[in-house]
Amino acid sequence: MIKARHLPFLFCPLALFVIRSLFAADGLAAKYPHDVGLARDPAVLFADDFESGDMKKWDEQRGRVLVTPAAPHSGQWSAEFPLERGQRQSPDAIKWFMPSADTVHVRFYVKFSADYRYAHHFVWLLANQTKNKWSGFGKAGRQPDGTYYSTGMEPWFAWGQNPPPGEVNLYSYFLDLRPDPKMPGQYWGKAFFPPGPAAGEAASPHRVVPVLDRWQCWEFMLSANTAPEVADGRQAMWIDGQLVGEFTGIRWRRDLDLQVNCLWLEHYGYDAGDPTKRFWGERQSVWFDDVVVARSYIGPMTGR
Repeated sequence: MIKARHLPFLFCPLALFVIRSLFAADGLAAKYPHDVGLARDPAVLFADDFESGDMKKWDEQRGRVLVTPAAPHSGQWSAEFPLERGQRQSPDAIKWFMPSADTVHVRFYVKFSADYRYAHHFVWLLANQTKNKWSGFGKAGRQPDGTYYSTGMEPWFAWGQNPPPGEVNLYSYFLDLRPDPKMPGQYWGKAFFPPGPAAGEAASPHRVVPVLDRWQCWEFMLSANTAPEVADGRQAMWIDGQLVGEFTGIRWRRDLDLQVNCLWLEHYGYDAGDPTKRFWGERQSVWFDDVVVARSYIGPMTGR
């Protein structure tokens, strides 16, 4: 049975309903206080707490990313991804990981600046072809062709209906994606809003809007369908260990060898195609810390 309750750290003018997490007791982080040793767990595919003071663990880093000692979530360092007017490249960092997997979770700590407004896109998991690691990138507007699938956890501004930074949702590209009814031939990602199992609606009474200027634990997962024509794939997302949305009945792929193999930290916006442009400030930032990618639920850091 799904149980609902309020989350005190989330803003909403109406009642917020969230699903009690069934995974928290079994999360990987529960076995490793302060995450010490977590990166060596056999289920972990990638981890970065930025304590190296650089971005060398990432395969690609573009735009202006700052590894900074200013108020990290833990340790001495975190990574700041600022958006600034006039910058030609939004900041991002990409990690391809092998082995790939059918079910992948990513957990990261994130903090939005106190003056934060909105962004266009945020953090993604992608399944790319092994012979073309970029096959899942740059697909906005195109019909998915079976060579990739992806989902991203991001805050959505709902055309100004939501307070900053927006309501969390999963924005997904998958085989059975439908075209935009208002733009024939254009296939934009589908947004999945809490609580599920259906896709839900933007700015609904169930919306989940994170707070600004405070570290929060975000986690989401993607689990691929088990047969080419079977829509038994799913995805889910958590904030601070609370399951806020779980979505089922998704056909991600027809090629069972196409597995999740990439994490993309993307703080995208402030360009000509950004629909939030009328809300821009001169600058806004997000900080990331304690990033973990694993085959199973990770959960918040313990022992703090």
